[in-house]
Amino acid sequence: MEEARVLITQERAKISCNFEQVKAAIQGTLEEYKGAVFTEESKTYAKKIVAGLRADKKELQDNLKTEKDKYMMPWNEFETQAKELIALYDEPIDLINGQVQAFEKDRIAKKKEAIQKIYSDIVPAGMTEIIPLEKIYNSKWENATYKEKDVKSDISAVVNRIDADIATIKSMQSESVEQALALYKSNLDLTGAINHINAYERQKQEIITREQERIRRKEEARVRREEREKMLAEQRVKEEKEAALRQAEIEKQEALRKAEEEKAEALRQAELAREEEIRKAEEEKAAAVARAREEAAQEVVDSLIPDTEGEAKLYEYRMSLTDDAKEKLEMYLNSVGIEWEMIE
Repeated sequence: MEEARVLITQERAKISCNFEQVKAAIQGTLEEYKGAVFTEESKTYAKKIVAGLRADKKELQDNLKTEKDKYMMPWNEFETQAKELIALYDEPIDLINGQVQAFEKDRIAKKKEAIQKIYSDIVPAGMTEIIPLEKIYNSKWENATYKEKDVKSDISAVVNRIDADIATIKSMQSESVEQALALYKSNLDLTGAINHINAYERQKQEIITREQERIRRKEEARVRREEREKMLAEQRVKEEKEAALRQAEIEKQEALRKAEEEKAEALRQAELAREEEIRKAEEEKAAAVARAREEAAQEVVDSLIPDTEGEAKLYEYRMSLTDDAKEKLEMYLNSVGIEWEMIE
């Protein structure tokens, strides 16, 4: 293929302008009106000066744009031709690159088949679920410069690392090992699995500590409750004992009172009996005296009963008597058969 390199050449174009002349004119105008004070009469003149300056400015701007377009016209024509030339490069590039890409695609497909075979030969059947090929796949294995022996080495290193990681996790004495293994199998992150176990153990220890604290508080509450119940029981026993002592004292006092009452009653009964005996003795004595008196009186009466069978004579007596004595005297006279008559 004939090689043709692009060569671009240009000649220096020249553009001129009376910059200095115009600059001097503008500066002259500036000096002329610097410090000027305009009045109502000169205001119209000043506006005309400003309008003229603005017109000159716009004319310069318009001329600049026109001259730029003229100056750029050769470049624009050249750039259009250059872009058409650039576009022509794409046809051979695409053609050759397509063939290269097809070859590279075929090479990568064969390399992937080799990688799959290496994976199947190295990774045990029980580990394929943990580390499927797509999880450990490294795109650099597809490079032509990356040898199959290096791929084998990489996959073997992964298998060995995972075996070691799983052994490390299983060696940790924790109830969360199975959860940690499941977590590790999902992301192959040993640090995360260990952190999971450590977090579980911390949480477990916190739970144990809280439970121990709860049991301790419960035990303290039980001890306080038992001590309180013991104190209450002792207080009840003490109160019952004091109540029993008070009751015993009351019963003792009641017994003493009853004994005193019974003793007093016995003494009273004895006194009554003695008084009754005395009374009976006195009554018997009085009765005996009365009988004796009656018998003596009867004897006296009998001795005083007159003999009514002899000759009777009339006697008169004057006596001073009470009504009772008078009544008894009359009864006596009647009882002994003496006739009498009241003389008033």
